[in-house]
Amino acid sequence: MHRGEHPEIMWGLGLDPDTAALIEDSAGPGFALRNLPPDALAWMRGQEGASQAAWIPLDVWEGLSKARRRACRAVDSVRRILIVPEQAEPMETEQVLSEGFLTAVRAPLNRYKVRDAILRLRELDSLSADLRRKTDEVMLERELLARKGNHLSFLNRVLSRASASLDAGTILAKARADLRHLLPVEVLCAVFWSRADSGPGLDAEMYLHSRMAPVEHAAWEDVLLGTAQRLGGAKVADCRQYCLTPGKHLRQTPGPDDGRLLMLPLAAGGESFGCLALLTQKGLRLAKDQVQTLNAAVNHLALALRNALLYRQVKSMADHDGLTKIANRRRFEERLDEEAQRHGRYELPLSLILFDLDHFKNINDTFGHQTGDAVLRGMAGLLLESLRSSDLPARYGGEEFAVILPHTCREQALLLAERIRLRVAGRDFGEDGQKVRLTVSAGVAALEPGARGQELVSLADQALYLAKNGGRNRVVVASPEAGEQCLCAEDDAADSDAADLSDAQLGAGLPLRAGGAM
Repeated sequence: MHRGEHPEIMWGLGLDPDTAALIEDSAGPGFALRNLPPDALAWMRGQEGASQAAWIPLDVWEGLSKARRRACRAVDSVRRILIVPEQAEPMETEQVLSEGFLTAVRAPLNRYKVRDAILRLRELDSLSADLRRKTDEVMLERELLARKGNHLSFLNRVLSRASASLDAGTILAKARADLRHLLPVEVLCAVFWSRADSGPGLDAEMYLHSRMAPVEHAAWEDVLLGTAQRLGGAKVADCRQYCLTPGKHLRQTPGPDDGRLLMLPLAAGGESFGCLALLTQKGLRLAKDQVQTLNAAVNHLALALRNALLYRQVKSMADHDGLTKIANRRRFEERLDEEAQRHGRYELPLSLILFDLDHFKNINDTFGHQTGDAVLRGMAGLLLESLRSSDLPARYGGEEFAVILPHTCREQALLLAERIRLRVAGRDFGEDGQKVRLTVSAGVAALEPGARGQELVSLADQALYLAKNGGRNRVVVASPEAGEQCLCAEDDAADSDAADLSDAQLGAGLPLRAGGAM
């Protein structure tokens, strides 16, 4: 068909008449330009089955709303060409592509520049057609792959083992063993990322093959974090690290340059969230069926890992208080039952402290609820600083906090409660320059043999009640006397004891929680 009879439509958006005439004349008789005002929508729809070009000046594009620009980028049938003013600063190719343009042409336009842009459009159309054809071929090969019993068995093994766990570390450790049936995997590492709760960066977590020497550790860290930043589109603001191989000793592990490194992105629902790094032998060549099987296995792993990460996120939200980020009442009760059962089996000491912020309502009434929230967060932070990793601080309700102390007797819990009381009294709470001083009352109890967890809570609550009725800013301990549980108030003589308390006295030599010492 002669193109002059049915010319291909090109769109102009807000072009001045001279520029529009130059583009149409330079394109030749096979093209027709329709110049529309900047707010027109017709050009965005294009024609069914045909790709078209749209010439858009930079000032017109920047004048569109974010929603309009987003809608423009979503239309694949229209190839956009950006016209950059002569006096504008040079634009990087990545910036042009990220805005959804095929290319950028700097003014003043001439016949050569226009034809070069149209040639790029033709090349992109050809490439898109090739990609669609390749996609069809891959789908056909996957159907053929499904008939191969050995590959199907491998995929079934990967899927069943990955779906059997909701722990990302366990899934990766099993995948490392399974993938070795397909290709010689020497090292498997992984990185996952998500948008940070605050700020523009990413929260990342790395799973390393084993505990490595510093040089190899740094090399793998650079590869994984660099991949997260490249695929995640932002810098990593915070990163946590885990080890897939148990043990405290360093293992000799190859670096990422010691073999052929396969970087396999993980995506679910069209969104990238992680990447697997597989180190194999140098010079390894994969057959087509191996590549297809590996891709299929990675897709299964991506779904299982995504589910594991979502499960952990939901569980964390269910177990933690949204304001203070420490355990909530539900998690407290679960942990108390667990520790009470352990206490019954092994006769290990178990203590509980209940804290109540004195006159907290006055703080809300005087300084406002935002300051009150800051006080609650500050109290949670102080507890985290003061406790061991084995202890559990929780927001019990309102302005009440609870601390479960495994392997801790009544006397040690009393001294710890007194130390925390002194720390609270000596610290300024609040945010944004609004400083507040406050005190706490505390009730301490220890679980006796044969007692249940709720009895421990009841004793600590009664002790807290006495502390509040006794004038507040004090610690009261529930202690056994004559075979019964009774309550007695501790006088200020405990202050010096609590201040001098050593870590060894506070229980079993367990490591302290990160961020502070006892």
